[in-house]
Amino acid sequence: MGAILIDDAGVLDLNANRARRVWQGIETFDPPFGLYDYAGLLAMAERMLASREKRFPALIRAGKMSAEEAEAELATFRMIAADWRWICTGEGEAAPLASLDLRRAALDASLRTIAEIARDEGTFSDELAAQAECVIAMRWHLEPGRRTHALAALTRQIRAESRINQEAHHAV
Repeated sequence: MGAILIDDAGVLDLNANRARRVWQGIETFDPPFGLYDYAGLLAMAERMLASREKRFPALIRAGKMSAEEAEAELATFRMIAADWRWICTGEGEAAPLASLDLRRAALDASLRTIAEIARDEGTFSDELAAQAECVIAMRWHLEPGRRTHALAALTRQIRAESRINQEAHHAV
């Protein structure tokens, strides 16, 4: 076990011994904060999709993005949002496994954009830092060996069986 670190103000630093990792130029703890805030990750995935749906038509009109590029990115972010919707609620379908590399690349590109914004502004605003943590957490779940989908399915199965058992118990 590592040492406990108390800073100059006498505050216990519970993260002193946590591993750190750099994601596309953004350093954070590994595993990242918000990792299991699935509702928050779903909300972020939906915001990222909505932002692109709103911005892309103007970028296409301005000649800064082709319609094909826009549709490809939108399709990827639709899969990301659908995947988190399935993970959180069981609604719809999980993203196809064959899209894993596309989803990773899209989230990595988003992290590079966030890092560029922070560099341009000279800091991470609270909002940008929160966004970075959510995107990093979503990306973390796409790493090899993660069992996010299996655990979501198992959780739903256990809840369904529990409801059946409770209903049977109350029927007696």
